Amino acid sequence: MPEEDFHLSSPARSQAHIGRDIIIAPEIESDGSPMEIFAAGFWQEFLRDTSARALRAAVEIIFIVVLFIVARIVLFRIIRRAIEVITARQAVDEVARARTLGGLLTSVTGYVLAFVAGFMILMALGVNVVPVITAAGILGLAVGFGAQKLVRDVMSGFFILLENQYVVGEYVTIGSSSGAVESIGMRTTRLRDDVGKLVIISNGDITQVTNHSRGAVQMSVDISVAPESDLDGVCSVLGEVGSAMLRERTDVLEPFACEGVAAMDAAKVTLRLTGRIQSAARDEIELDLRRRAREALLRNGISLAS
Repeated sequence: MPEEDFHLSSPARSQAHIGRDIIIAPEIESDGSPMEIFAAGFWQEFLRDTSARALRAAVEIIFIVVLFIVARIVLFRIIRRAIEVITARQAVDEVARARTLGGLLTSVTGYVLAFVAGFMILMALGVNVVPVITAAGILGLAVGFGAQKLVRDVMSGFFILLENQYVVGEYVTIGSSSGAVESIGMRTTRLRDDVGKLVIISNGDITQVTNHSRGAVQMSVDISVAPESDLDGVCSVLGEVGSAMLRERTDVLEPFACEGVAAMDAAKVTLRLTGRIQSAARDEIELDLRRRAREALLRNGISLAS
């Protein structure tokens, strides 16, 4: 058999060497010998190439992190400044809503920046993000079936803000919890109740809201005096107190008038005062009215119930 049957021709040998070089060490010159990986020169060149790539990736990652921090600070300041400009020109109700939307916008901006920075870091490390995005989409679809509660919370929070059901600073009752709204997030609403406890409620669990800070409400306060008191004189004094409240307080919309006897027994007679007020100041007005009524009654020699 001819010798060329047993040996590759020169072009074929060159192609075989080229293929073997690519498999053994990309971007590193090889003489085709399997023992070359034990040579000092091979590893020096390999380490030099690897170090250069690692250094380049580290520089890119540091640049991305610095860019993320700067962008976060700048955007947050822009949002805060825009909210300050808007609130300076709006009514009180719109100010609270603008602040609430500003907090939500800040939160969303932070999430978006972190997401973009994360993918840029993966690209700097040489990771192909297309399969990552595809896998994330499939995983998100699978997790979505198990995270329906989370989706419901986020959607409910969106509609709470869209419909302006309540804003930060208003006093509301949600379920069995009452308090001032401290914050409205994408997933939860935070209330501070009357004793200072923080109540956190998932937006998806909110089915009924009572907003005590919207519009005017009627308020009644009972005042008890001694049973032998002149009721006409007591009503006259209490009427003067109610008129003074209207003149001196902007949150009292109609003067408190004496409605008459609400209850009585051997120890006392209870008279009822009724007026219209801004609901947000209900507790403060009640305390002020009781204080003024007591001082006026004692000043006119009318005894309080013992």
